[in-house]
Amino acid sequence: MKQVYRDLCTYSADLFGICSALYELGGLVVMHDASGCNSTYNTHDEPRWWSMDSMVYVSGLVEQDAILGNDERLINDCVEVAMREHPHFIALSRSVLPTYMGTDVRGIAHVIEKRTGIPTFGFATNGMDSYVRGAAAAFRALAERFLSPGKAQAKEQVERRRKALRGAGKIRLLAEAAQHMPAVNLLGVTPLDFSVCGNVEALREAIDVMGFSLVSCWAMGDHFDTLQKAPLADVNLVVSAAGLACAAWMQERLGIPYVIGLPMGRCAWERLRTLLLEAAYTGQSRHLFEGPAPGNAARTAQAEASQMARCGAAHHGKSVLIIGEPVHAASVRYLLEEGYGCEAQVHVLCPLENDAGILRPEDLRTGSEEAVRNAMAAADAVIADPVYRRVWHGRGLFIDDPHEAYSGRMYHDRGFVYLGRDAAPYKEMQGF
Repeated sequence: MKQVYRDLCTYSADLFGICSALYELGGLVVMHDASGCNSTYNTHDEPRWWSMDSMVYVSGLVEQDAILGNDERLINDCVEVAMREHPHFIALSRSVLPTYMGTDVRGIAHVIEKRTGIPTFGFATNGMDSYVRGAAAAFRALAERFLSPGKAQAKEQVERRRKALRGAGKIRLLAEAAQHMPAVNLLGVTPLDFSVCGNVEALREAIDVMGFSLVSCWAMGDHFDTLQKAPLADVNLVVSAAGLACAAWMQERLGIPYVIGLPMGRCAWERLRTLLLEAAYTGQSRHLFEGPAPGNAARTAQAEASQMARCGAAHHGKSVLIIGEPVHAASVRYLLEEGYGCEAQVHVLCPLENDAGILRPEDLRTGSEEAVRNAMAAADAVIADPVYRRVWHGRGLFIDDPHEAYSGRMYHDRGFVYLGRDAAPYKEMQGF
């Protein structure tokens, strides 16, 4: 019974994560489920639905087909629409009922591709995992299918650029980088994490102000053809857990390293710029939350002073809890500790399956409502989606941080821009 939600809600489902990741890419995206599943997605989790057309459909599974295991109707419907609309690809996902039926969406996808000649993906979703797992699978599937042909040439090109600088000292390396600024891909960009309130535009602007060239954004604001240029990048910036699987594949197959983090305020912006340069010209993946860069004495002293201040905060008994998607939550913590000089103990609670490997050992990884309630009761300040107020004890400070993948359209009007060099969100936490 500890897994039952009484006051809280669940995060957007895996098949909705697939729809969100592929929404702007000109593909035919089909959710295999009874009628009604589509409206849940487009009216609650998809803010682009009202301003941008997309081929997102629901199969309209009926009782007779479910009982008889009739997959032919789904196949015929997909083939008919594909022949009429000519999508770049076809993506099938399934909800809870087809999962219980044992529907083989990968097998169905193979049949559809054979009949249409259009690349077709079958995602064995179950409607019970979170959007992170679905979006991650979609991004990686796109990379595996459409980036593979040029991988050898792209990897050779990236390695050639690195060899030109290999062996140089760090100062010279960064000086050379100023003349040969790397090209960057943004991975893991969906409105489920960033909404449509200006954060994606701010993210693109941050890359431009850093002096980098943006190759592709996976997957908001770019076309399908643009994403296929991703192998031309020197480094990937992973901005959500949904982009991590794709980044790992690109590193393994294309030789493109990645950096994890969000440019939330000047301190994070400057640190990410340095990490992206280092990763691009050394080939080593990094993340914003790993501590000071080796050999950077000034940064080490600053980090040690910050750590001592945080340890001393135990005296005051202050604690802060940040709940949400791990890259976002960890970036908020970085802003509080390094940007605002927050002296309280700051912990992250990740309720999703994937913590991106960037959290601290003392952080919480749980979706249990009871555990969330207890963690919030022990905190003096909480930063979370407004839905979490339902189990908040009412003591201390609560800062609303709307998350489209959690509360959908309920608090869409409360969204705000928190990215960029000059961004200063969560100002209530300054000096906490």
